[in-house]
Amino acid sequence: MTGADVLVVGAGCVGANVAYRLAERGAAVTVLDAGAPGAGTSGASFAWTNSFGKTPRDYHDLNVASMEEHAALTKELGGGGWLHQDGALAWEEGPAGLARLAQAVERLAGWGYPIERISPRQARELEPDLHIAPAVAQVVWTPGEGYVEAVPFIGALLAEATRRGARILPGRRVTGVIRSGARVQGVTTADGARFEADWVVDCAGVAMDEIARLAGVAIPIDRVPGRLIYTAPVATTLRRPIHAPGCHFRPDGGGRIVLAESAHDQVWTEGAPPWPPERSLAAVAAHLPALAGARVEATRIGVRPMPRDERPMVGGIPGLEGFYVVASHSGVTLGPLWGRVAAAELLDGALDPRLGPYRPARFR
Repeated sequence: MTGADVLVVGAGCVGANVAYRLAERGAAVTVLDAGAPGAGTSGASFAWTNSFGKTPRDYHDLNVASMEEHAALTKELGGGGWLHQDGALAWEEGPAGLARLAQAVERLAGWGYPIERISPRQARELEPDLHIAPAVAQVVWTPGEGYVEAVPFIGALLAEATRRGARILPGRRVTGVIRSGARVQGVTTADGARFEADWVVDCAGVAMDEIARLAGVAIPIDRVPGRLIYTAPVATTLRRPIHAPGCHFRPDGGGRIVLAESAHDQVWTEGAPPWPPERSLAAVAAHLPALAGARVEATRIGVRPMPRDERPMVGGIPGLEGFYVVASHSGVTLGPLWGRVAAAELLDGALDPRLGPYRPARFR
C-alpha cells in the first residue's frame, strides 16, 4: 500500500515523525494542524530524551528504541543540530528521594541502561557551574540521555516530508470526520475544505479525543498541565538536563535556561494560590548559581495528552476501518519510534508485536 493517501492530523513531534516516515515510504501525505507546527504541547515540552523512569520493562524498551531512532534521524536529516545527546545528571538529598533514586539505578542497571554513580567532583567536571550540597555523596550520570530542540526538529522532519511530496497545511482545524459505514474516508475542516484519504491518523495531542469523537469513537485522554519557565540569557556553560532535588533544568539556547519546580505541577489548578515563577527560579538558582539575579523572560503551560492509564495508545480502532491513533506522554522521546511503527503498520499491515499492551482496544 505504498501509494496510499494518508491524512495526518496534528503537526507536533508525533505527527511530524509519522508524516516523515509515511512520505519516505512513498505515501501521499497531507498534514493538517489547527495552528502552526510545533505550537502545541511539543513547543512547551522539557524535551528530555530518556527512559529513566519508564516502567514496566516493555515500555522502557520502547523508549530506548526511540532514543536510538533519534540518533539515526540526525544522520538522515542532515546533521541534527536539534539533538543534544550529551547525557544527564541527577541527585537527591532527603531519605525518600535517595531511596527512589537508588531503586531507579538498580532497576536500570539490571536492564542494561547506561547509568553510573559518580562523585560530586566528577559531576562538576562535567558541569562546572553546578552547586551540589556538601551532604550529597553521589550523583547519577546517564550518558545516553539528552534533550531535543523540539520545534527545529519538527521543522526538519516536515521539510524532508515536503521534499518527498507531503503537503503541510497549518491553520486547518478538523471539524468533521467523513464516514461511510464502518470506514473513515477523510475529514472536513473549519474553512469548509474536504480531504479524502485511505487513512486518517489522529496525532492531535490534547485534541486527539475530540478528533476521535468526530469519528464516533470515545478515547479516554486526560490533560495534564506542566509549567516551564524560561530565563533571560545568563552566563553559564550548562550543557545537559539536570534533575536536582525538587526541580529540573537545562539550557535552551542563547544562554537561556528552561526550568521547572516539580511541586508546582503537582498542585497546579486554575484556582490554586499564585506560585510565582520567580519562586521556582530561586529554587533552581540554589543548584545553578549563575541564575542569581536572573530575570524570568517567559512561562509556558504545556498541556500533555495522557491516556487514562498513563501508557501509550497506538493503532487502529476495532470495528472502525481507516482510522489510526497515536497518543502518548513522552511524545518527544517516542515520536521517532511511532513514526516508523505507524508507517510499517499502515503501509505494510505489519503489526508491531511490541505494542500488544498498548493498543486502543484495551479501553473497549
